[in-house]
Amino acid sequence: MKIKLYIFFIFLFIGSTVLAQSRIKISGKVIDADNQGLELVNVRIGGTTQGTLTDLKGEYELTVASQDSIEIIFSCLGYRTEKRVLAAPQGNVVLNMRLYTKDKKLGEVVVTEIRKQTSTLQKIDAKDLRLMPDASGGSIESMLSTLAGVNSSNELSSQYSVRGGNFDENIVYVNGIEIYRPLLVRSGQQEGLSFINPDMVGSIGFSSGGYSAEYGDKMSSVLDITYKQPEAFEGAVSASFLGASAMIGHSTKRFSQLHGFRYKTNSTLLSSLDTKGEYDPSFFDYQTYLTYKFSPNWNISLLGNISNNIYNFTPQERTTKYGTYTSASQFKVYFDGQEKDKFQTFFGALSLNYGVSKYTALSLLASAFATNEIVTYDITGEYWLDELDMANNGGVPQTSGTLGYGTYHEHARNRLNASVFAIAAKGATRFGKNELKYGVNFQREIIKDRVREWELRDSAGYSLPHTGNGIDLVSSLSSYQNMQSNRFSFYAQDTYKLRAKSESESFGRLHSEF
Repeated sequence: MKIKLYIFFIFLFIGSTVLAQSRIKISGKVIDADNQGLELVNVRIGGTTQGTLTDLKGEYELTVASQDSIEIIFSCLGYRTEKRVLAAPQGNVVLNMRLYTKDKKLGEVVVTEIRKQTSTLQKIDAKDLRLMPDASGGSIESMLSTLAGVNSSNELSSQYSVRGGNFDENIVYVNGIEIYRPLLVRSGQQEGLSFINPDMVGSIGFSSGGYSAEYGDKMSSVLDITYKQPEAFEGAVSASFLGASAMIGHSTKRFSQLHGFRYKTNSTLLSSLDTKGEYDPSFFDYQTYLTYKFSPNWNISLLGNISNNIYNFTPQERTTKYGTYTSASQFKVYFDGQEKDKFQTFFGALSLNYGVSKYTALSLLASAFATNEIVTYDITGEYWLDELDMANNGGVPQTSGTLGYGTYHEHARNRLNASVFAIAAKGATRFGKNELKYGVNFQREIIKDRVREWELRDSAGYSLPHTGNGIDLVSSLSSYQNMQSNRFSFYAQDTYKLRAKSESESFGRLHSEF
Protein backbone atom coordinates (compact mmCIF):
# COMPACT_ATOMS: atom_id res chain seq x y z
CA MET A 1 0.00 0.00 0.00
CA LYS A 2 2.83 2.38 0.84
CA ILE A 3 4.52 1.56 -2.47
CA LYS A 4 1.36 2.43 -4.45
CA LEU A 5 1.00 5.79 -2.61
CA TYR A 6 4.67 6.55 -3.32
CA ILE A 7 4.23 5.79 -7.02
CA PHE A 8 1.10 8.07 -7.12
CA PHE A 9 3.03 11.07 -5.73
CA ILE A 10 5.84 10.48 -8.23
CA PHE A 11 3.42 10.56 -11.19
CA LEU A 12 1.68 13.66 -9.71
CA PHE A 13 5.00 15.49 -9.46
CA ILE A 14 6.02 14.54 -13.00
CA GLY A 15 2.62 15.72 -14.37
CA SER A 16 2.84 19.07 -12.59
CA THR A 17 6.39 19.58 -13.91
CA VAL A 18 5.32 18.84 -17.49
CA LEU A 19 2.31 21.19 -17.16
CA ALA A 20 4.52 23.99 -15.81
CA GLN A 21 6.98 23.51 -18.62
CA SER A 22 4.08 23.85 -21.18
CA ARG A 23 3.32 27.44 -19.94
CA ILE A 24 5.62 30.40 -20.71
CA LYS A 25 5.73 33.68 -18.77
CA ILE A 26 6.56 36.74 -20.88
CA SER A 27 7.23 40.07 -19.14
CA GLY A 28 9.07 43.30 -19.78
CA LYS A 29 8.84 47.07 -20.12
CA VAL A 30 7.79 49.32 -23.01
CA ILE A 31 9.54 52.70 -23.26
CA ASP A 32 9.55 55.63 -25.68
CA ALA A 33 12.43 57.40 -27.41
CA ASP A 34 13.21 59.31 -24.18
CA ASN A 35 13.40 56.09 -22.11
CA GLN A 36 10.13 56.91 -20.36
CA GLY A 37 7.64 54.13 -19.64
CA LEU A 38 4.58 54.10 -21.91
CA GLU A 39 1.19 53.52 -20.34
CA LEU A 40 -1.73 51.67 -21.99
CA VAL A 41 0.35 50.01 -24.69
CA ASN A 42 -1.51 47.02 -26.15
CA VAL A 43 0.63 43.85 -25.91
CA ARG A 44 -0.98 40.85 -27.59
CA ILE A 45 -0.16 37.43 -29.03
CA GLY A 46 -0.38 37.29 -32.80
CA GLY A 47 -3.21 35.14 -34.16
CA THR A 48 -5.07 35.08 -30.82
CA THR A 49 -7.24 37.36 -28.72
CA GLN A 50 -4.91 37.05 -25.74
CA GLY A 51 -3.20 40.22 -24.59
CA THR A 52 -2.74 42.85 -21.91
CA LEU A 53 -1.98 46.55 -21.34
CA THR A 54 1.09 48.16 -19.79
CA ASP A 55 0.74 49.85 -16.41
CA LEU A 56 1.77 53.37 -15.37
CA LYS A 57 5.45 52.41 -15.50
CA GLY A 58 5.12 50.74 -18.89
CA GLU A 59 5.51 47.22 -17.49
CA TYR A 60 3.51 44.19 -18.62
CA GLU A 61 3.23 40.43 -17.97
CA LEU A 62 1.70 37.60 -20.00
CA THR A 63 1.41 33.82 -19.51
CA VAL A 64 0.88 31.81 -22.70
CA ALA A 65 0.96 28.17 -23.79
CA SER A 66 4.25 26.81 -25.10
CA GLN A 67 4.60 26.88 -28.90
CA ASP A 68 7.34 26.48 -31.48
CA SER A 69 7.22 30.26 -32.09
CA ILE A 70 5.27 33.10 -30.53
CA GLU A 71 4.66 36.51 -32.19
CA ILE A 72 4.35 39.45 -29.77
CA ILE A 73 2.71 42.62 -31.14
CA PHE A 74 3.13 46.04 -29.43
CA SER A 75 0.73 48.81 -30.53
CA CYS A 76 -0.25 52.21 -29.18
CA LEU A 77 -2.08 55.21 -30.61
CA GLY A 78 0.41 57.68 -32.04
CA TYR A 79 3.29 55.17 -32.13
CA ARG A 80 4.56 52.73 -34.75
CA THR A 81 3.47 49.13 -34.25
CA GLU A 82 6.35 46.75 -33.43
CA LYS A 83 6.43 42.92 -33.71
CA ARG A 84 8.81 40.40 -32.20
CA VAL A 85 8.95 36.59 -32.78
CA LEU A 86 10.16 34.26 -30.00
CA ALA A 87 11.54 30.94 -31.37
CA ALA A 88 10.96 27.90 -29.08
CA PRO A 89 10.65 29.97 -25.90
CA GLN A 90 10.89 28.25 -22.50
CA GLY A 91 10.38 29.28 -18.90
CA ASN A 92 10.40 32.98 -18.07
CA VAL A 93 11.17 35.34 -20.97
CA VAL A 94 11.98 39.04 -20.53
CA LEU A 95 11.18 41.13 -23.63
CA ASN A 96 11.63 44.91 -23.46
CA MET A 97 10.46 47.11 -26.30
CA ARG A 98 11.01 50.71 -27.47
CA LEU A 99 8.26 52.42 -29.47
CA TYR A 100 8.80 55.46 -31.69
CA THR A 101 6.21 58.06 -32.60
CA LYS A 102 4.44 57.55 -35.90
CA ASP A 103 5.04 60.36 -38.38
CA LYS A 104 2.89 60.71 -41.47
CA LYS A 105 4.10 62.98 -44.21
CA LEU A 106 1.37 64.65 -46.20
CA GLY A 107 1.75 65.15 -49.88
CA GLU A 108 1.91 68.56 -51.46
CA VAL A 109 -1.34 70.52 -51.15
CA VAL A 110 -2.12 73.28 -53.62
CA VAL A 111 -5.03 75.64 -52.86
CA THR A 112 -6.33 77.73 -55.71
CA GLU A 113 -9.28 80.08 -55.99
CA ILE A 114 -10.82 81.99 -58.84
CA ARG A 115 -13.14 84.83 -57.97
CA LYS A 116 -14.78 87.28 -60.28
CA GLN A 117 -14.62 90.79 -58.83
CA THR A 118 -16.98 93.15 -60.56
CA SER A 119 -16.61 96.13 -58.21
CA THR A 120 -14.09 97.86 -55.95
CA LEU A 121 -15.78 96.46 -52.82
CA GLN A 122 -14.07 93.76 -50.79
CA LYS A 123 -16.43 90.88 -50.02
CA ILE A 124 -16.44 89.76 -46.36
CA ASP A 125 -17.92 86.49 -45.14
CA ALA A 126 -20.76 87.22 -42.72
CA LYS A 127 -20.24 83.84 -41.02
CA ASP A 128 -16.99 85.11 -39.49
CA LEU A 129 -19.03 87.41 -37.23
CA ARG A 130 -20.24 84.61 -34.98
CA LEU A 131 -16.66 83.46 -34.32
CA MET A 132 -15.37 86.88 -33.20
CA PRO A 133 -16.39 87.75 -29.64
CA ASP A 134 -16.19 91.45 -28.84
CA ALA A 135 -17.46 93.89 -26.24
CA SER A 136 -19.96 95.47 -28.62
CA GLY A 137 -21.86 92.20 -29.17
CA GLY A 138 -20.57 90.86 -32.49
CA SER A 139 -20.94 94.05 -34.52
CA ILE A 140 -19.83 94.41 -38.13
CA GLU A 141 -17.71 97.43 -37.20
CA SER A 142 -15.62 95.38 -34.75
CA MET A 143 -14.68 93.01 -37.55
CA LEU A 144 -13.82 95.92 -39.85
CA SER A 145 -11.27 97.19 -37.32
CA THR A 146 -9.18 94.06 -38.02
CA LEU A 147 -8.72 95.06 -41.68
CA ALA A 148 -5.72 96.98 -42.95
CA GLY A 149 -6.13 100.75 -42.74
CA VAL A 150 -9.13 100.59 -40.38
CA ASN A 151 -8.77 101.76 -36.79
CA SER A 152 -11.04 101.90 -33.75
CA SER A 153 -9.93 103.70 -30.59
CA ASN A 154 -12.64 102.27 -28.31
CA GLU A 155 -13.69 98.62 -28.11
CA LEU A 156 -17.15 99.64 -26.87
CA SER A 157 -17.73 101.89 -29.89
CA SER A 158 -19.02 101.12 -33.39
CA GLN A 159 -17.19 104.17 -34.70
CA TYR A 160 -14.13 103.55 -36.86
CA SER A 161 -11.76 105.61 -38.95
CA VAL A 162 -10.13 104.63 -42.24
CA ARG A 163 -6.69 105.80 -43.37
CA GLY A 164 -6.59 108.60 -40.79
CA GLY A 165 -9.99 110.05 -41.67
CA ASN A 166 -12.71 111.06 -39.24
CA PHE A 167 -15.35 108.56 -38.06
CA ASP A 168 -18.17 110.51 -39.76
CA GLU A 169 -16.47 110.31 -43.17
CA ASN A 170 -17.60 106.71 -43.67
CA ILE A 171 -20.72 105.85 -45.66
CA VAL A 172 -22.96 103.00 -44.52
CA TYR A 173 -25.60 101.49 -46.82
CA VAL A 174 -28.16 98.81 -45.98
CA ASN A 175 -30.09 97.40 -48.95
CA GLY A 176 -29.00 100.37 -51.07
CA ILE A 177 -30.20 103.00 -48.56
CA GLU A 178 -27.84 105.31 -46.67
CA ILE A 179 -27.92 104.87 -42.88
CA TYR A 180 -27.52 107.66 -40.32
CA ARG A 181 -26.21 107.34 -36.78
CA PRO A 182 -26.58 109.43 -33.59
CA LEU A 183 -24.56 112.65 -33.69
CA LEU A 184 -24.11 113.61 -30.02
CA VAL A 185 -22.31 110.40 -29.09
CA ARG A 186 -18.76 111.11 -27.93
CA SER A 187 -17.57 107.80 -26.43
CA GLY A 188 -18.40 104.10 -26.48
CA GLN A 189 -19.96 104.16 -23.01
CA GLN A 190 -23.07 106.06 -24.10
CA GLU A 191 -23.16 104.91 -27.70
CA GLY A 192 -25.41 101.88 -27.55
CA LEU A 193 -26.05 99.50 -30.44
CA SER A 194 -24.90 99.81 -34.01
CA PHE A 195 -27.66 100.07 -36.62
CA ILE A 196 -26.54 96.87 -38.37
CA ASN A 197 -28.02 93.70 -36.88
CA PRO A 198 -25.44 90.91 -37.50
CA ASP A 199 -28.11 88.17 -37.30
CA MET A 200 -29.91 89.66 -40.32
CA VAL A 201 -26.85 90.25 -42.53
CA GLY A 202 -26.66 88.33 -45.79
CA SER A 203 -23.62 89.87 -47.50
CA ILE A 204 -20.99 92.50 -46.65
CA GLY A 205 -19.03 94.70 -49.02
CA PHE A 206 -16.37 97.12 -47.84
CA SER A 207 -14.06 99.55 -49.62
CA SER A 208 -11.43 101.74 -47.98
CA GLY A 209 -11.20 104.05 -50.99
CA GLY A 210 -11.75 104.29 -54.71
CA TYR A 211 -15.39 103.21 -54.57
CA SER A 212 -18.08 103.76 -57.18
CA ALA A 213 -19.93 107.00 -57.75
CA GLU A 214 -23.22 105.37 -56.74
CA TYR A 215 -22.11 105.47 -53.09
CA GLY A 216 -22.00 109.25 -52.73
CA ASP A 217 -19.27 111.77 -52.02
CA LYS A 218 -17.82 111.01 -48.57
CA MET A 219 -14.07 110.61 -48.42
CA SER A 220 -12.94 107.65 -46.33
CA SER A 221 -14.83 104.41 -46.95
CA VAL A 222 -18.10 102.72 -47.84
CA LEU A 223 -19.77 99.79 -46.06
CA ASP A 224 -22.48 98.12 -48.15
CA ILE A 225 -24.75 95.69 -46.24
CA THR A 226 -27.44 93.51 -47.77
CA TYR A 227 -29.95 91.86 -45.46
CA LYS A 228 -30.86 88.27 -46.27
CA GLN A 229 -34.23 86.98 -47.38
CA PRO A 230 -35.14 83.73 -45.58
CA GLU A 231 -35.94 80.76 -47.80
CA ALA A 232 -37.97 78.99 -45.09
CA PHE A 233 -38.59 79.31 -41.36
CA GLU A 234 -35.38 80.15 -39.47
CA GLY A 235 -34.34 81.70 -36.19
CA ALA A 236 -31.43 82.42 -33.87
CA VAL A 237 -31.16 83.22 -30.16
CA SER A 238 -28.10 84.24 -28.13
CA ALA A 239 -27.60 85.54 -24.59
CA SER A 240 -24.70 86.61 -22.38
CA PHE A 241 -23.93 88.84 -19.41
CA LEU A 242 -23.76 91.75 -21.89
CA GLY A 243 -27.24 91.26 -23.32
CA ALA A 244 -29.33 89.11 -25.62
CA SER A 245 -30.52 88.93 -29.21
CA ALA A 246 -33.14 87.04 -31.19
CA MET A 247 -33.91 86.73 -34.89
CA ILE A 248 -36.80 85.03 -36.64
CA GLY A 249 -37.57 84.75 -40.34
CA HIS A 250 -40.18 83.13 -42.53
CA SER A 251 -40.85 82.90 -46.25
CA THR A 252 -43.67 81.86 -48.57
CA LYS A 253 -43.91 81.89 -52.33
CA ARG A 254 -44.58 85.65 -52.47
CA PHE A 255 -43.88 87.05 -49.01
CA SER A 256 -40.79 86.93 -46.79
CA GLN A 257 -40.22 88.53 -43.41
CA LEU A 258 -37.24 88.94 -41.11
CA HIS A 259 -37.35 90.37 -37.57
CA GLY A 260 -34.50 91.05 -35.17
CA PHE A 261 -34.47 92.08 -31.50
CA ARG A 262 -31.38 93.15 -29.56
CA TYR A 263 -30.73 94.21 -25.97
CA LYS A 264 -27.36 95.19 -24.57
CA THR A 265 -25.98 96.51 -21.29
CA ASN A 266 -22.35 97.33 -20.56
CA SER A 267 -22.71 97.66 -16.79
CA THR A 268 -20.49 94.61 -16.16
CA LEU A 269 -17.65 96.01 -18.26
CA LEU A 270 -17.99 99.60 -17.09
CA SER A 271 -17.84 98.59 -13.42
CA SER A 272 -14.17 97.64 -13.95
CA LEU A 273 -13.15 101.20 -14.89
CA ASP A 274 -11.11 103.43 -12.61
CA THR A 275 -14.13 105.65 -12.01
CA LYS A 276 -16.35 103.73 -9.59
CA GLY A 277 -20.07 104.33 -9.49
CA GLU A 278 -23.47 103.11 -10.58
CA TYR A 279 -23.49 102.38 -14.32
CA ASP A 280 -26.95 101.75 -15.74
CA PRO A 281 -26.87 101.58 -19.55
CA SER A 282 -29.84 100.07 -21.38
CA PHE A 283 -29.79 99.70 -25.18
CA PHE A 284 -32.69 98.22 -27.19
CA ASP A 285 -33.14 97.76 -30.92
CA TYR A 286 -35.81 96.26 -33.19
CA GLN A 287 -35.55 95.84 -36.96
CA THR A 288 -37.76 94.33 -39.62
CA TYR A 289 -37.25 93.55 -43.29
CA LEU A 290 -40.34 92.64 -45.33
CA THR A 291 -40.49 91.71 -49.02
CA TYR A 292 -43.52 91.00 -51.22
CA LYS A 293 -43.40 89.82 -54.83
CA PHE A 294 -46.29 90.94 -57.03
CA SER A 295 -44.89 89.03 -60.00
CA PRO A 296 -41.54 87.69 -61.16
CA ASN A 297 -40.61 91.22 -62.30
CA TRP A 298 -42.17 93.36 -59.54
CA ASN A 299 -41.44 93.37 -55.79
CA ILE A 300 -41.62 95.80 -52.92
CA SER A 301 -39.62 95.78 -49.67
CA LEU A 302 -39.77 97.59 -46.33
CA LEU A 303 -36.87 98.13 -43.93
CA GLY A 304 -37.72 99.50 -40.47
CA ASN A 305 -35.79 100.24 -37.30
CA ILE A 306 -36.61 101.49 -33.80
CA SER A 307 -33.76 102.12 -31.39
CA ASN A 308 -33.88 103.34 -27.79
CA ASN A 309 -30.54 103.85 -26.02
CA ILE A 310 -30.50 105.10 -22.41
CA TYR A 311 -27.36 105.76 -20.40
CA ASN A 312 -27.50 106.64 -16.68
CA PHE A 313 -24.38 107.11 -14.59
CA THR A 314 -23.89 108.17 -10.98
CA PRO A 315 -20.14 108.45 -10.23
CA GLN A 316 -18.80 107.91 -6.72
CA GLU A 317 -15.01 108.03 -6.63
CA ARG A 318 -11.86 107.52 -8.61
CA THR A 319 -8.30 106.75 -7.50
CA THR A 320 -5.29 106.92 -9.80
CA LYS A 321 -1.69 106.21 -8.76
CA TYR A 322 1.20 107.28 -10.94
CA GLY A 323 4.88 108.14 -10.83
CA THR A 324 7.98 106.12 -9.94
CA TYR A 325 8.93 104.12 -6.84
CA THR A 326 10.96 107.03 -5.44
CA SER A 327 8.42 109.69 -6.44
CA ALA A 328 4.88 108.33 -6.42
CA SER A 329 1.64 110.31 -6.25
CA GLN A 330 -2.04 109.57 -5.84
CA PHE A 331 -4.95 111.45 -7.40
CA LYS A 332 -8.28 110.79 -5.64
CA VAL A 333 -11.66 112.27 -6.57
CA TYR A 334 -15.01 112.10 -4.77
CA PHE A 335 -18.00 112.79 -7.01
CA ASP A 336 -21.48 114.15 -6.57
CA GLY A 337 -24.14 114.35 -9.28
CA GLN A 338 -25.15 112.20 -12.22
CA GLU A 339 -25.36 111.89 -16.00
CA LYS A 340 -28.47 111.00 -17.98
CA ASP A 341 -28.35 110.48 -21.76
CA LYS A 342 -31.02 109.29 -24.17
CA PHE A 343 -30.76 108.54 -27.89
CA GLN A 344 -33.94 107.59 -29.74
CA THR A 345 -33.81 106.91 -33.48
CA PHE A 346 -36.48 105.84 -35.97
CA PHE A 347 -35.84 104.76 -39.54
CA GLY A 348 -38.00 103.46 -42.37
CA ALA A 349 -37.31 102.78 -46.03
CA LEU A 350 -39.58 101.57 -48.82
CA SER A 351 -38.23 100.35 -52.17
CA LEU A 352 -40.08 99.31 -55.32
CA ASN A 353 -38.07 97.18 -57.74
CA TYR A 354 -38.88 96.36 -61.36
CA GLY A 355 -36.95 93.97 -63.58
CA VAL A 356 -37.55 95.33 -67.07
CA SER A 357 -35.57 92.47 -68.61
CA LYS A 358 -32.62 90.30 -67.75
CA TYR A 359 -30.40 93.20 -68.82
CA THR A 360 -32.17 96.15 -67.12
CA ALA A 361 -33.43 96.71 -63.55
CA LEU A 362 -35.02 99.83 -62.02
CA SER A 363 -35.67 100.83 -58.38
CA LEU A 364 -37.59 103.58 -56.65
CA LEU A 365 -36.63 104.23 -53.01
CA ALA A 366 -38.06 106.46 -50.28
CA SER A 367 -36.65 106.72 -46.74
CA ALA A 368 -37.13 108.74 -43.55
CA PHE A 369 -34.88 109.08 -40.51
CA ALA A 370 -35.61 110.84 -37.21
CA THR A 371 -33.50 111.15 -34.09
CA ASN A 372 -34.04 112.68 -30.67
CA GLU A 373 -30.81 112.92 -28.68
CA ILE A 374 -30.41 114.34 -25.17
CA VAL A 375 -27.21 114.59 -23.12
CA THR A 376 -27.52 116.05 -19.61
CA TYR A 377 -25.14 115.93 -16.67
CA ASP A 378 -24.21 117.88 -13.55
CA ILE A 379 -21.17 116.37 -11.87
CA THR A 380 -19.12 117.91 -9.07
CA GLY A 381 -15.78 116.47 -8.07
CA GLU A 382 -13.56 117.18 -5.05
CA TYR A 383 -10.00 116.00 -5.62
CA TRP A 384 -6.81 115.57 -3.62
CA LEU A 385 -3.31 115.15 -5.00
CA ASP A 386 -1.23 113.32 -2.37
CA GLU A 387 2.35 112.15 -2.14
CA LEU A 388 2.78 108.41 -1.48
CA ASP A 389 5.26 106.73 0.87
CA MET A 390 6.33 103.55 -0.95
CA ALA A 391 8.72 102.43 1.84
CA ASN A 392 5.94 101.62 4.29
CA ASN A 393 6.79 98.49 6.30
CA GLY A 394 3.29 97.11 5.89
CA GLY A 395 3.77 96.86 2.12
CA VAL A 396 0.78 99.16 1.42
CA PRO A 397 1.65 102.68 0.18
CA GLN A 398 0.46 105.42 2.54
CA THR A 399 -0.09 109.11 1.90
CA SER A 400 2.71 111.20 3.36
CA GLY A 401 1.46 114.67 2.44
CA THR A 402 -1.02 116.64 0.36
CA LEU A 403 0.35 118.36 -2.72
CA GLY A 404 -2.88 120.09 -3.72
CA TYR A 405 -6.66 119.96 -3.62
CA GLY A 406 -9.60 121.51 -5.38
CA THR A 407 -13.08 121.09 -6.87
CA TYR A 408 -14.66 121.23 -10.29
CA HIS A 409 -18.19 121.25 -11.70
CA GLU A 410 -19.18 120.00 -15.17
CA HIS A 411 -22.56 120.97 -16.62
CA ALA A 412 -24.24 120.07 -19.92
CA ARG A 413 -27.69 120.47 -21.45
CA ASN A 414 -27.40 119.28 -25.07
CA ARG A 415 -30.29 118.38 -27.33
CA LEU A 416 -30.46 117.43 -30.98
CA ASN A 417 -33.50 116.81 -33.17
CA ALA A 418 -32.85 115.77 -36.75
CA SER A 419 -35.05 114.56 -39.59
CA VAL A 420 -33.86 113.36 -42.98
CA PHE A 421 -36.17 112.55 -45.89
CA ALA A 422 -34.90 111.11 -49.16
CA ILE A 423 -36.28 109.80 -52.42
CA ALA A 424 -34.17 108.19 -55.12
CA ALA A 425 -34.49 106.43 -58.46
CA LYS A 426 -31.78 104.00 -59.58
CA GLY A 427 -31.19 101.78 -62.54
CA ALA A 428 -28.68 99.39 -64.08
CA THR A 429 -28.35 98.25 -67.69
CA ARG A 430 -25.99 95.72 -69.27
CA PHE A 431 -25.12 95.74 -72.96
CA GLY A 432 -22.22 93.80 -74.37
CA LYS A 433 -19.24 94.09 -72.03
CA ASN A 434 -20.58 97.29 -70.46
CA GLU A 435 -22.61 97.73 -67.30
CA LEU A 436 -24.16 101.16 -66.94
CA LYS A 437 -25.47 102.33 -63.55
CA TYR A 438 -27.33 105.60 -63.06
CA GLY A 439 -29.49 107.31 -60.47
CA VAL A 440 -30.94 110.53 -59.14
CA ASN A 441 -31.50 111.44 -55.47
CA PHE A 442 -33.27 114.21 -53.56
CA GLN A 443 -32.70 114.65 -49.84
CA ARG A 444 -34.11 117.13 -47.32
CA GLU A 445 -32.53 117.63 -43.87
CA ILE A 446 -34.03 119.47 -40.89
CA ILE A 447 -31.71 119.80 -37.89
CA LYS A 448 -32.22 121.57 -34.57
CA ASP A 449 -29.14 121.60 -32.36
CA ARG A 450 -28.94 123.03 -28.84
CA VAL A 451 -25.61 122.86 -27.00
CA ARG A 452 -24.79 124.37 -23.62
CA GLU A 453 -21.75 123.16 -21.71
CA TRP A 454 -19.50 124.75 -19.12
CA GLU A 455 -16.90 123.71 -16.58
CA LEU A 456 -15.87 125.47 -13.38
CA ARG A 457 -12.61 124.68 -11.58
CA ASP A 458 -11.49 125.79 -8.14
CA SER A 459 -8.06 125.05 -6.67
CA ALA A 460 -7.12 125.98 -3.11
CA GLY A 461 -9.89 128.56 -2.99
CA TYR A 462 -9.07 130.23 -6.30
CA SER A 463 -11.19 129.96 -9.43
CA LEU A 464 -9.24 128.89 -12.51
CA PRO A 465 -8.35 130.87 -14.48
CA HIS A 466 -7.76 133.38 -11.65
CA THR A 467 -8.14 137.03 -12.67
CA GLY A 468 -9.01 138.57 -9.29
CA ASN A 469 -12.09 140.23 -10.72
CA GLY A 470 -14.62 137.45 -10.34
CA ILE A 471 -15.40 133.81 -10.99
CA ASP A 472 -14.53 132.68 -14.53
CA LEU A 473 -15.29 129.41 -16.27
CA VAL A 474 -12.39 127.30 -17.51
CA SER A 475 -14.50 126.38 -20.56
CA SER A 476 -17.88 127.40 -21.90
CA LEU A 477 -19.76 126.42 -25.03
CA SER A 478 -23.16 127.65 -26.11
CA SER A 479 -24.72 126.97 -29.49
CA TYR A 480 -28.18 127.38 -30.99
CA GLN A 481 -28.48 126.07 -34.52
CA ASN A 482 -31.44 125.58 -36.86
CA MET A 483 -30.60 124.22 -40.30
CA GLN A 484 -32.63 123.14 -43.29
CA SER A 485 -31.05 121.90 -46.48
CA ASN A 486 -32.15 120.40 -49.78
CA ARG A 487 -29.70 118.24 -51.71
CA PHE A 488 -30.02 117.06 -55.27
CA SER A 489 -27.52 114.62 -56.79
CA PHE A 490 -27.15 112.56 -59.93
CA TYR A 491 -24.63 109.89 -60.88
CA ALA A 492 -23.78 107.76 -63.88
CA GLN A 493 -21.00 105.22 -64.16
CA ASP A 494 -19.93 102.67 -66.74
CA THR A 495 -18.04 99.44 -66.12
CA TYR A 496 -16.28 97.75 -69.03
CA LYS A 497 -15.06 94.18 -68.56
CA LEU A 498 -12.08 92.59 -70.28
CA ARG A 499 -11.87 88.79 -70.09
CA ALA A 500 -8.44 87.13 -70.40
CA LYS A 501 -7.77 83.57 -71.60
CA SER A 502 -6.94 82.45 -68.06
CA GLU A 503 -10.53 83.16 -66.99
CA SER A 504 -9.36 85.99 -64.71
CA GLU A 505 -10.91 89.39 -65.21
CA SER A 506 -9.66 92.91 -65.14
CA PHE A 507 -11.92 95.88 -65.25
CA GLY A 508 -11.60 99.38 -66.48
CA ARG A 509 -14.04 101.80 -64.91
CA LEU A 510 -15.14 105.23 -65.91
CA HIS A 511 -16.80 107.24 -63.15
CA SER A 512 -18.52 110.55 -63.50
CA GLU A 513 -20.77 112.27 -60.99
CA PHE A 514 -22.88 115.38 -61.46
